[in-house]
Amino acid sequence: MPCGSTCVERSLPESTGGGPSVDPLLDTAPAGFISFDDAGIIRLVNATLAALVGRPREELVGRHIDILLSVAARIFYSTHLFPLLRLQGHAEELYVPILRADGSSLPVMVNGMSRATDAGPAYDLVLMPMRERNRLEDDLIAARNAAQAAAAAKDRFLSVVSHELRSPLTGVAGFADLLLRERVGPLTEKQRGYVQRIREAAFYQVGLIEDILEFAAIDGERRGMAPIAVAVEEVVARTESLLAVRAAEDGHTIDRMPKPAPGAVMADASGVQQILLNIGVNAIKYSPPGTPIALAIERTSGRVRFSIRDRGPGIPPEQIERVFEPFVRLEVDAGGERRHGVGLGLAISRELARAMGGDLMIESTPGQGATFVLDLPAA
Repeated sequence: MPCGSTCVERSLPESTGGGPSVDPLLDTAPAGFISFDDAGIIRLVNATLAALVGRPREELVGRHIDILLSVAARIFYSTHLFPLLRLQGHAEELYVPILRADGSSLPVMVNGMSRATDAGPAYDLVLMPMRERNRLEDDLIAARNAAQAAAAAKDRFLSVVSHELRSPLTGVAGFADLLLRERVGPLTEKQRGYVQRIREAAFYQVGLIEDILEFAAIDGERRGMAPIAVAVEEVVARTESLLAVRAAEDGHTIDRMPKPAPGAVMADASGVQQILLNIGVNAIKYSPPGTPIALAIERTSGRVRFSIRDRGPGIPPEQIERVFEPFVRLEVDAGGERRHGVGLGLAISRELARAMGGDLMIESTPGQGATFVLDLPAA
């Protein structure tokens, strides 16, 4: 804050050749000090301010305060700082850049007050350098620019993934399908086996790309997420129907309770469907052949819980949260086989659940299977 009228009055006696002399205490203050009259003419400057701007005191005293202000700062002085001093008698914590002798800018925090003198109003300002704030602002700008560059790089990456990778793979799968239909001639059994592997590998890669694109969409801004009242039986019946085909391939059955399922949930219909299919396929994948997959629905305390239980090896307690992390997957199933994938299915499912005001959890004991629970608000 300004030192007040006392120190200013002590600084006003005339010296022998340089205008008003300055109190030694004011000259050694860590902040700059300037006093000017109603016309904006500088009457007093301490040594600290003179050093900050790189000008001798004699070059400032008797000049208009504009000598210290850029064009923008002059406008601010005329429209804000000076009116405050005249009308309210004080101004507090104003950010003003002042000019050094070399033309560079020095940001300062200004506090000021007005006082009456025999010669008319006088205005005293204390100016505290803000080098640290200036550095922090530069850091923030640099961080913002880096974030924008990262976002642009992400967009370019997604464009490459979507157009440069997915499209050719879809073409590979399509031509493999034509070969399998023998549109261009018959295949030997060995050739058919090779083409089937090509087709399966292409579809597998397309699936991975779809997972990456979906995860990127959720990680940014979930597109089309509009929770509405969704009938539980409708979404569960569709899930059961879609899972039954995959389950039958390995001799599994889908045991669902209750049937039909009552009530509704507040959710995005396609989002719920995607989550249930993800965890259902996961349960089939990790269960021993021929074992049942349990699908249960329970309503309690304004919530609806969908649970899918497998009879697989289970998940160790220390691994439960890790399986929801992107690109993390369990290495082996019940038979000791390594599973393929990039580990995005469960990460996507949990993010979808939370975007709908719910959550996805796991209850598991090693050796006794795992239960995935989708919890959503009831409608």
